[in-house]
Amino acid sequence: MTSPQPYRDDNPSMHDRRLEADHIALEDHASTSARPAHRIIATHLWTMLHNLGFTHGRVLAVGDDAATLIRLPHTDGTSFLSLIADLPAAHTPGDPLPVQLRVPKAHERFDVVLASLPYNDVRLQDPQHVLLRRTVQAELAVTMNKLTRPGGYTVLLASHDLLDHPFPEARRQLHRGADLLGAVRLPAGAHRHLPGLDLPTDLLVLQRRPGGAGTRSQDFEDTTTIHVDDRDVEINTYFDNHPDQVLGTIGADPLAWGPAAVTVSSTPGRLDRDVAEALDNITTHARRTGLTYTPGPTRPGPQEPSVADLIRQHQRETAPAPRPHPRRERGHTGLER
Repeated sequence: MTSPQPYRDDNPSMHDRRLEADHIALEDHASTSARPAHRIIATHLWTMLHNLGFTHGRVLAVGDDAATLIRLPHTDGTSFLSLIADLPAAHTPGDPLPVQLRVPKAHERFDVVLASLPYNDVRLQDPQHVLLRRTVQAELAVTMNKLTRPGGYTVLLASHDLLDHPFPEARRQLHRGADLLGAVRLPAGAHRHLPGLDLPTDLLVLQRRPGGAGTRSQDFEDTTTIHVDDRDVEINTYFDNHPDQVLGTIGADPLAWGPAAVTVSSTPGRLDRDVAEALDNITTHARRTGLTYTPGPTRPGPQEPSVADLIRQHQRETAPAPRPHPRRERGHTGLER
């Protein structure tokens, strides 16, 4: 009797299985709408924003179900990936809004930025796919915060490994410009309910810090190792210190490659109540620590030039003066016979 072959990461058969698993999970992500869950999240998210002092201003919504997150009137079969809306002071959810369907410009700044980062709830198996998503989400998280004006809020819906990855560089870069009011860890399957294809996701609420201001942030740069289900898993210190912000029971997800990852299981039907309580906890902490909404100027100040504007300005300043045409130097027009 031959002994079984040891697992090898470069095993072609295992690689093909991981790719097939990712293909199935991505198909489920594309074909199964997460809109019902996003409506629940948006309802309590806007209650939190209102309680923190945001009543009107400019809002950017980016990513999956952007219109739902910004609480526009729902339209079946319509999905916008980038919306800009100006909320008046007397706005009521569901009322028509002046909306622009476009991507933001680099020099623009918004009072509130809502971003559902790409494929945040998909349980990927291929290490290269995981690394690509992690890199893209980290870059987008920093970009979304830069698009938020000082005193405004950035709200991110991200995969759990944005906070749980043991290397803190992405979180450290995010922390340089923002304070974390708090986070909520949603259970696997909160968005789509096909078992085994979904990850727990995190809802992060950050405030853009004015330049030179000291941090009042919750600790979210570091991770710690916990032992659960007979396995060691990494979890962000924020959730280790605030287990009530995890909406379910923490467990270990044994992946086909690498170490096990954190997962969260919960009783169906609790999402509405649990999200409301968790965001209320964030509101209470923000009020206690002075991280409530800071209104911006009534009139926008001078906008920062974009990179393209700076390049064109430099070219104009350094370009040599045009030399006159030889015919003009001799007084000719070119029409003489």
